[in-house]
Amino acid sequence: MKKLAAIFLALIMLFSLAACGEKPSPTPSTVPSAEPSQPPEGPVAGGTIAIPITDDPTTLLGWRLRNTNEQVIQPIIYEFLMKYDETGTPQPYLLESAEEDFEAQTYTLVVRDNITFQDGTALDAEAVKWNLDNYKEKGVLSASYFSKVEEVEVVDNKTVVVHMSEWDSQFLYGLARVCAICSPTAVEELGEEGFNAKPVGTGPFMVKEWKHGEGIYTVRYDDYWQGKPYLDGVNIMKYATTATQQAALQAGNLDVMYLSGDPTTADALEAKGFTVVNSIIPQTAYTICFNSLADSPLKDVRVRQAVAYAVDSEGIANALLGNGKYGKASTQWALPGSGQYADIPGYGYDVEKAKSLLNEAGYADGFELTINYQTGDFARNAAQIIAQQLSEVGITLKLNEIEVANYANYLGGWDGLLFHPMGAINGQFSQISANMIVGALFGSKAFLHDDKSITLIGEAAKSDQATAEAKLKEVVKILFQDNVELYTIAIAQGTAVINPKLKDSGLNQVIPNFGTLWKAYLVK
Repeated sequence: MKKLAAIFLALIMLFSLAACGEKPSPTPSTVPSAEPSQPPEGPVAGGTIAIPITDDPTTLLGWRLRNTNEQVIQPIIYEFLMKYDETGTPQPYLLESAEEDFEAQTYTLVVRDNITFQDGTALDAEAVKWNLDNYKEKGVLSASYFSKVEEVEVVDNKTVVVHMSEWDSQFLYGLARVCAICSPTAVEELGEEGFNAKPVGTGPFMVKEWKHGEGIYTVRYDDYWQGKPYLDGVNIMKYATTATQQAALQAGNLDVMYLSGDPTTADALEAKGFTVVNSIIPQTAYTICFNSLADSPLKDVRVRQAVAYAVDSEGIANALLGNGKYGKASTQWALPGSGQYADIPGYGYDVEKAKSLLNEAGYADGFELTINYQTGDFARNAAQIIAQQLSEVGITLKLNEIEVANYANYLGGWDGLLFHPMGAINGQFSQISANMIVGALFGSKAFLHDDKSITLIGEAAKSDQATAEAKLKEVVKILFQDNVELYTIAIAQGTAVINPKLKDSGLNQVIPNFGTLWKAYLVK
């Protein structure tokens, strides 16, 4: 049955892709040329590369960055104090060290030497303090990641001590995800509006011009702390669809294309000579989020369980993610084998069980629901398949596709179901601690926030690492198994399709969208 379901889902996927229009075929002149028989010795300076986004970013302010387009731009011009390693553990990046003192409830951060912002301002303790204070006051996710920060103290030119009102074991995880480090001098001189037009970070490339509706043009920062970049610039260009991005990549107008949930396009481009790189750290946990508070059938846990039984997550993951090449099904926001994975059974694909639960809850004749999802191939195809599967148990789904720029307006509450691309980069525990609490924007008007899970999250934040992990695994069981507030469809890796002439970019090798662009160069 599983194999047949996967085949059926694959057929649905191909039909839906065809309905959206065929991808353009390359002409012979657009296919990447073969590698030079004698490549030049060492990197070659010069040249500009282009990376696509689907729409104008909502903002370029480092403390407001959040959506998928902004995440593409961020690592080109900004950097973080911490950075995830191959295991998903945060390590010092713009810092020499980050030491925690559980008893004193402090984090001591020591800044690296000889780092400057793109306006020449030194990155020192005062600049770090300004960024942490600014993010606590204005940051888009400050309620989730900075709520326990009480005071930021400058000890000397290199050292900052962050005093916590209560211990937060996930604070360093937050510093690897939020609070892109901005030049305080530039913000003060330009004002927020001016800084938004030409942001100033510590990254290898700096913004030259933002042409709204077209792209963001950058030039190299010669005094970049890890070495002068070889490329003259990296431009972030607007291409609204996968088809137009693919055509531009094949025509040589783009050098990198980020894909999520589109193995058909990735495999086709790989066959034509492009390099395909899947990140070690997963990028997205595609999740059905239930509005468990509204006066609707979903208020009954049996109905939420029925939806979970009626949706074949494994079949969808196999059909839409290349049978495991680009991602896998999971019962939660972590994959088996991860240290953050909780041992819960999840919900298998069982249509008869789903029907029985609906009958027990008084909905034998079914009902109508809305599924909301952000524009994108994977979400669209998955929503269509989910709608077909739920129709088998009498639930009619209305599909509501939301533009990327408007998606944030749905994060507090939604009608029915939200098919959410939960970020997986910073790990399950960090996402739960930040998002499944009272006061967080995500699900503020939709999730139960039951006493037990909230208590456990609070206790975990105040605990040592081992205790925190044990408590958060209990929370996973409550959220994904007992209460069924969340139902994961699949966890996808970040996929980058790269022009083979672009060398040493490091893009997506560990962290989605991140790389070593200061080392990157083009061969002729």
